[in-house]
Amino acid sequence: YQRRVRARRQDESDDEPLLADESHSESISSFGRTTMFYNQRQQLRTSLTNFFMTPFEKYANRGRVPWKMIFHSLKLICLTLLLLLFGQDKFQLRLVLNAYTDNLGSLLIKDFRTASDRDGPLQGGPKIHRQYEIADSTSHSLVSYFNLTNNAVGIFGFNRDANNKTVLPEICVTKFANASVDVADWKFQFDEKTSTNCSKVDCRNSTRLECKRRVIEMLPESYVGFISLRTIFQVRTIFLSVRAEPKCVLLNATHTLRNEVMSGAIVSEFLLFYNEVDCSESSQYKPQDGLIGIRETLGQIILDSAAMALSLITGFLVLKRLRATFLLYLETKNFYAFHYGRKLTWSETSAFFSGWDFFSLFAEAVTIAGIAFKINLDSDVDHHLDITAVLIGSAVAINWITALRFLSFDKGYYILVLTLSVALPNILRLMICIVVIYIGYVLCGWVVFGPFTYKFASITQTVDTLFAMINGDEILDSFMQVTGSSHLLSIFSKIYFYSFIVLFIYVVLSVMISLIGEAMIVAQKAVRTGMGYWLVEGDVFPELLLGWSNDDGDDIQPKSGQDISAPQNRL
Repeated sequence: YQRRVRARRQDESDDEPLLADESHSESISSFGRTTMFYNQRQQLRTSLTNFFMTPFEKYANRGRVPWKMIFHSLKLICLTLLLLLFGQDKFQLRLVLNAYTDNLGSLLIKDFRTASDRDGPLQGGPKIHRQYEIADSTSHSLVSYFNLTNNAVGIFGFNRDANNKTVLPEICVTKFANASVDVADWKFQFDEKTSTNCSKVDCRNSTRLECKRRVIEMLPESYVGFISLRTIFQVRTIFLSVRAEPKCVLLNATHTLRNEVMSGAIVSEFLLFYNEVDCSESSQYKPQDGLIGIRETLGQIILDSAAMALSLITGFLVLKRLRATFLLYLETKNFYAFHYGRKLTWSETSAFFSGWDFFSLFAEAVTIAGIAFKINLDSDVDHHLDITAVLIGSAVAINWITALRFLSFDKGYYILVLTLSVALPNILRLMICIVVIYIGYVLCGWVVFGPFTYKFASITQTVDTLFAMINGDEILDSFMQVTGSSHLLSIFSKIYFYSFIVLFIYVVLSVMISLIGEAMIVAQKAVRTGMGYWLVEGDVFPELLLGWSNDDGDDIQPKSGQDISAPQNRL
């Protein structure tokens, strides 16, 4: 029996080291997993710290060369020079077109008046109220057109078709297809369908009376339902300018007699459109300095190519940063999902993707499109002058705005830029609220004051008028024009304008100043603590805040206050 007891004790003593080894191995494995977690967390914290480091900290601590700032500065210089040259050419072209419009209008239109003389957006002749005046005005334009080469000081000629025949002017009469009225018996027949009849007219070698008779034959017998009469002319000319190659241009002039709101008051309008065409191969251009044109053309090619190349380079750098941002985001997302069993919040996700990067990418797209349109314009492939001007102007403006981020290399400027970035979301929310109220005032002002003043005659005009009132313009004039309509409108206008001014000038301005002030406090705290805006609120990446100390030596704790020092056992 004693031998059996001793043998049993010997077996138990032999098993104890094995159990101790298993417990020890489990302790080592748990310690290894915990050590690996803390190492991964510290590595991720370091990566996030370097990622969210301010630009001046990256330059001061890591010595990173700001390639994006260098290329962006060079691109700004090229784009600004390109804009100045393009704007000079566009202004010169606009001055030439305005001069040709005034010249042709004075030669073709009876009693021609410019837009400034008529106090309106379009130029043309005086209003017409009699039937015979329509034939007089049209015949005057036709006779003047066929005498254009003899009377005009400028360089003009008639356009010719493929058979080398003169393209005759065209008269188009637009009216309602079926319209008749009997005012005595208050009867009418009216069909809203319209019809347009166009025909060529030849008044060459004809007196004004003979030409008038031909015009009368083309006019409707009854002016009931008369909408408009358009006379279309085609004129050839050559733009001559100093230190620039002449351009062959086809001018399309349109003289329109329009029945204003079907009231019988005929408005005379004159419009001029141009289309640049290829000059004859036998044309010769001898500049004063034969190398000027070559130098200017070569300079434009170099400037356009440099701007395009720099835009592509900066766009590539932005895409490279977005790729690195996305990879770091995936690493952080996987770390949180594996160790903490949760997804990243919206604040944590949005902290990765900066609006500056997407704004810069949009700027590069607009810049490349604008330069491409300008190259096509210079090479006479397309003549989309207005589209090119909008793209080039928008590209330069956006690129100058994106240059704000490079002021962040200085700590003082960084606080201001960070203030704008922090305040922007709240300002956008405030603007949405303002737009909702603004739409209500626009609709109310249009329907109440629209019939009495041109400043509220349309919704777009009402929007412009109220926006001008926010900036202190148009206030007194708007008061004077609407208060004399009636006693009720006089009282309502005071309530309308007083409430609008108080709300949009005093209240909105005060709220916006307070939002910017709060953003300034947050930005100063972020720079002072050295954490950056991504950690200053304490509710972003709370697990990574444990053990973190700011520049003042204070430990930073997450707002939630929960114990998150150890990871969940996800293994």
